[in-house]
Amino acid sequence: MMVTKYMKIVSLVDDTYDAYASFEEIQHFTNAIERCSMNAIDQLPADYMKVLYRALLNLFNETENDMGKQGRSYASYYLKEEFKELVRGYHAEAEWADKCHVPTFDEYVRNGLTTSAYGVVMAASFLGMEEVAGGEEYEWLKSNPKIIKAGNMIGRLMNDLASHEDEQKRGDCASGVECYMKQYDVSEKKAIEEIQKMDVNVWKDINEDCMRPTNAPMLLLQHFVNLVRVTDVIYENDDDSYTIPLGLKDYVALLYIEQLPLYE
Repeated sequence: MMVTKYMKIVSLVDDTYDAYASFEEIQHFTNAIERCSMNAIDQLPADYMKVLYRALLNLFNETENDMGKQGRSYASYYLKEEFKELVRGYHAEAEWADKCHVPTFDEYVRNGLTTSAYGVVMAASFLGMEEVAGGEEYEWLKSNPKIIKAGNMIGRLMNDLASHEDEQKRGDCASGVECYMKQYDVSEKKAIEEIQKMDVNVWKDINEDCMRPTNAPMLLLQHFVNLVRVTDVIYENDDDSYTIPLGLKDYVALLYIEQLPLYE
C-alpha cells in the first residue's frame, strides 16, 4: 500500500515538473520539498502545488508514525532523502528545458539514474520488509551499487525510448535519445538502436550481482529484479503503457479475471 501511495505522489510531482509548472514555480516547489515543513507551504505560488505539497508531507508523516512504532525511524529518514534527491534530478531537467539546453548523453544518464525514481520506489518497498530491510540495507541502497545503477538506467532509458517523441512535442527537456544524437552526432534511428543495446547489456550487470555474494539479502535483490522486469513489461515494444495503460489490459485480465488452468 505504501509503495502505491509513493508511486502516485511521484507521478504527480513528475507531471508538475514536466508539464504544469513554470521554472520559477518549480524553484519554489523544490525549495519547499528540501525544507519538508508545513511552514514552507506559503511560499508556493499555485494552489495546486499547495495541495500536492500537503499530500506529500502527510505521507511523510504517516511513514514516520508507522516506522516509529516499529522502531525503524531510520526508514522514513532514508525515504525522505531519496525523495529530495529525486526532485533535485527533476529540477535539473526542468532547468535544461527552460534554457533549451541539450546536455551530453553522459551528463543526462548521471542525472537520469535518479529521475528513474527507482530509489524512491525501492526505499518505499523496504518499509514493508522489516525482516530483511534494516539500516544496513538502506545504506546499501543509498550506496548505489552496480545492480541498482543498472536498474535505474533501464528504467530511465526505456521510458525515454517509449515517450521521447511526445515529450519533445510538449517542450520537455531533451531525452536520452536527443542527448545521444548530440554527443555522438548520429541519427535518431541510430541513437535508438544504441540505447536498446545498452538496455540489453546492463541486464548482464543485474544478473551478475544476483549470481555473486553481495551485502544485500537475495530477497531484496529478487524484489529489485522484479521491479525492473515490470519496467520491461510496461515499456515493451517502445510503448508507454505507464501513461497509456491499455497495453496492460491482457496482463491485468490474466492476473485477476482469467482462470488459471490446473493440470493433474
